[in-house]
Amino acid sequence: MNDNVSLHITTLLRRNDCVIIPGVGAFVATRHEAELRDGLMVPPRRELSFNPMMVHDDGLLASSVSRRMKISFEQARERVAAESDLIQRRLRNEGSVNLPRIGMLHRRSGGRLEFQPAASWTLTPPALKVARTAPAFEVVRPADTAHEKAVAVVRLPLRLRWMRVAAAAVILCILGFALSTPIDIATAQHASLAAPMFTAPEPEPIELLEEPKDLELNMAMAPAGSMIQVEKPAPQPLPAIEPAKPYVVVVASLPTIEKAKEFIQANGPGLKILNSGGRYRVYAAEGSSPEDARAAADKISGFASRFPDSWPCRR
Repeated sequence: MNDNVSLHITTLLRRNDCVIIPGVGAFVATRHEAELRDGLMVPPRRELSFNPMMVHDDGLLASSVSRRMKISFEQARERVAAESDLIQRRLRNEGSVNLPRIGMLHRRSGGRLEFQPAASWTLTPPALKVARTAPAFEVVRPADTAHEKAVAVVRLPLRLRWMRVAAAAVILCILGFALSTPIDIATAQHASLAAPMFTAPEPEPIELLEEPKDLELNMAMAPAGSMIQVEKPAPQPLPAIEPAKPYVVVVASLPTIEKAKEFIQANGPGLKILNSGGRYRVYAAEGSSPEDARAAADKISGFASRFPDSWPCRR
């Protein structure tokens, strides 16, 4: 098998629980949580298995190949199909196939497939030994439970009782020291958490200015006939904004906005850019469904010959 396709499967299994090779089967990564087993704490781990019944093409592997090799989705699907045919031929002719970093596939009698995971998937993390500790307290129930005055007794370990006595003694010492320390009333506010007291200064008097005398106010008015009336323009209705349609026909998927703009300049106007999943996709038409988007793209003159590898995609 091509080592690059095997690397795609290993990378996808890091973030997905299932990766399917169409026509062959599915690799399933099962997560096991941490557990306590015979006094040992076993860390969480993942185990890899193979399911030969899941052979349909979900497009996950082809999408990874398309992004890595910068080819169209249909071309990536053809590469995955060729690798799948190669695996099936080797299983029929040789009986086994080695998948690097994944494991070995064996063909048994009757066409049954068995999977042996690689060493990197079978390593078990080291377990941690858990020390058993004595209970913090013990509840002793009376033998005669029928008696109405029978009560349960809680026994504390000797070490825990001494710790409680020592903690009480420390608290009493702190309280005694705090209550016996004299406080200087004059400087009490310096140790307080409240705002310090202060005396506000006396306000300075403000001199009032004398009222001016013999002051006349002359105002010039324009003649009535010389005034110009300005008509207020009527408000213009805002154009209706059509909501973006959910599906587009993508002609190229590029890693940066600069390369997307260069692609539009090289292939003519009418193309737009959509930022999706960290990629900048150049599309030519949109629609409410994949069929509507494809129909809108077919109406563009020369679209099929200019972009033969285009594909519909959801925003």
